[in-house]
Amino acid sequence: WARFVPSEHTVLAMAPSTRQSSVTRLFAAACTLQWLQRAVITVSAEAVSGKHLSKDYLTLRYHGLDSGRFGSASNHPFGVCHSSPATCMDLKLWECKHSPGDMRVPYTSYAQLGVLGSGSIHNPPYENMGGSRLLLARDVPSPQGFLQGSSQLVLWSGCNASCEDCTNGTGRFVLLQQLPKCIATAPGGFFGIMYNDNLGQLNTHENCWDSLESFDLETEKHVRVQLLLKYCAFGSVAVVSCALVTLLVWYHCHLKRRREQRRRGLLGVGTGSGAPLPRTIGKATIEEHFPVTHSQEGNQCVVCLLNIEEHDGCRRLQCGHEFHADCIIEWWTHEPRAGLECPICKHKQRLRGEDSEDLQETGDASNNAAAQGHSEAEAIVREAI
Repeated sequence: WARFVPSEHTVLAMAPSTRQSSVTRLFAAACTLQWLQRAVITVSAEAVSGKHLSKDYLTLRYHGLDSGRFGSASNHPFGVCHSSPATCMDLKLWECKHSPGDMRVPYTSYAQLGVLGSGSIHNPPYENMGGSRLLLARDVPSPQGFLQGSSQLVLWSGCNASCEDCTNGTGRFVLLQQLPKCIATAPGGFFGIMYNDNLGQLNTHENCWDSLESFDLETEKHVRVQLLLKYCAFGSVAVVSCALVTLLVWYHCHLKRRREQRRRGLLGVGTGSGAPLPRTIGKATIEEHFPVTHSQEGNQCVVCLLNIEEHDGCRRLQCGHEFHADCIIEWWTHEPRAGLECPICKHKQRLRGEDSEDLQETGDASNNAAAQGHSEAEAIVREAI
């Protein structure tokens, strides 16, 4: 606000009739070309008739009505105007400019030809419609008319295309008595006003957006991306966990199957790598010991649950039970077997040469047990020593 005190270095604080110093004239002449280049890209911005634009300017910041954008503000309303996202525009003294479509400029009073309307002071201020023409001026309306030579600034809104009505003192306005300024409006919006000397030392465009709608869309996109990343991380952990559980279950089943195979005698139990595997009885052995005959009794085959007819080939087991010839072979050979049992009474079927093999296996087992016991005894003696 101190920069608004009239001086030869601050154009915004000077009346147009104030005489400029020679230094200011030389500086203005040197920057004429640069100013013209800037004017080419300025949209709908021009000085009112008979006035000159200032070098410094005000940055108008409209933060909208959505309280969700104000969550990071530590105090209201100044915290909102300092850190919250806003739609911004720059406005120089005596500049007639079109505001953004979603910027609602506040106003506290209404004047007619410089005369302040009776009973028209609104506190908190009301809001104009977005996209209106704005004018920053120094002529302050009063009940008696314009106050000439005032140091206060007046922000007019809702002006016509040339801002002629606002220049003549007709329209809605708000007095800017000190800067920076943060205004809380009656509908619940926030409007900030900041001064910029246009020397490159001040940043009045922090967290400015083309529109508040674009900020909301970007925020929503960011939230969706964060949510997607969270779900992906959770899914990855779930997949890895499922894979580990599946691997553990498979390994447990594998060990259980190997123990079952060892129990059945299908795997070698010797400690040496050359331990012989027990024999597996095949179809030829079964056909040799149980030849095909014909039944005269008409018994039922418990494998296929059909009766054995006289013309059907059958095999009679050592226990006297009869089965279809093919059924009993399929029953005994569908998985490797070291011995044969009757499916009905579980009687073990003895094969030729099996007794001598059993005696040999019993002797080998005894020798292995004795050797293992001797080795364990030697290990105990060594530990004791």
